[in-house]
Amino acid sequence: MAAVPHDITDELIEALRRRGAAAPVIDGRRLRAERGRAAVVAATLRLVDRGDPVPTYAEIARESGVSERTVFRYFPDREALFGAVATEVFPRIAHCLAVEPPAGDVRARVEVLVGLRMELAERTAGLARSVERLAPTSELGAALLALRTDRVREQVDRWFADELSSTGPDAAALVDALLIGPSVLRLVDALGAARARSALVDGLLRLLAPL
Repeated sequence: MAAVPHDITDELIEALRRRGAAAPVIDGRRLRAERGRAAVVAATLRLVDRGDPVPTYAEIARESGVSERTVFRYFPDREALFGAVATEVFPRIAHCLAVEPPAGDVRARVEVLVGLRMELAERTAGLARSVERLAPTSELGAALLALRTDRVREQVDRWFADELSSTGPDAAALVDALLIGPSVLRLVDALGAARARSALVDGLLRLLAPL
């Protein structure tokens, strides 16, 4: 698997700028060095992970233990706040979106991809809901959604270029549909992690390497 760039935050910021996110994004290293900001971002993530896709500043203030005025001082709008959240989360899951394919035959690559997408779905379920809720009215939300969509498609295209060239144009879209976060999580809920992993591997192999 390709190594994660030394400063993946810079990659995220540049990718968002290319997609029109004009709001400033807080540098992850600076964020971690400033306890108040870090507490607000951590509180936002906890609320998001508990099922509130766009928590209010009052809720964030209560969860973080700082005043609502302090939250506004750190993050004057939701663009700044969720930009900071993204730069905090992205380094943790960047390896799940690596576009350089691992070595091995199609089964080996499928097994790696399924494992990474299951991890990605589990670790970003809350943030994904936030991004989808924000996207219609937020430049940052729309840019994050576009970045995620582009990256997972590029990953499939690069990892299975040979297989996709012989299976037809619909195969890549079907792979995306099988591995989208909500679909993966529903399957895990229905079957358990081990059976879900096996089912996804078998399904992808039928698409990419039909007998």
